[in-house]
Amino acid sequence: MNEIRNKNIKWWISIGSFVFLFSFIFVFAYAKMSFIVKGVKILAEIEQGPNEKITEVKGNAKNAIFLSLNGREIFIEKDGNFKENISTLPGYGVVMLVARDKFGNVAEKKFEVVGEQGAESIAFDNKEVINN
Repeated sequence: MNEIRNKNIKWWISIGSFVFLFSFIFVFAYAKMSFIVKGVKILAEIEQGPNEKITEVKGNAKNAIFLSLNGREIFIEKDGNFKENISTLPGYGVVMLVARDKFGNVAEKKFEVVGEQGAESIAFDNKEVINN
């Protein structure tokens, strides 16, 4: 009887050890691979001073390999930071950021910008400068 009890204790200890080991491996693997599940994220802000024609868009695109601002690709640093200046036109405008990671996940962030009506503005269209 004592031999059976010792065998049961050994069995329970080995099962408990395996459960703990596999749980630890699962948690570690999830922590290292969670970027696949979470996908790409954009944290951005837009700064536009009063009576200024240039607006600065800056932020961080986590896990992104491609980032576009209004359809134009912009540079991303290794840690995901970016900073880009754009020209604003008088009136209502939309600034759109689109980020993509290496697995095809896409994130978008949209800003609405209102420019001063009385300020001069410059718009760039295909390498041609148009002054208003």
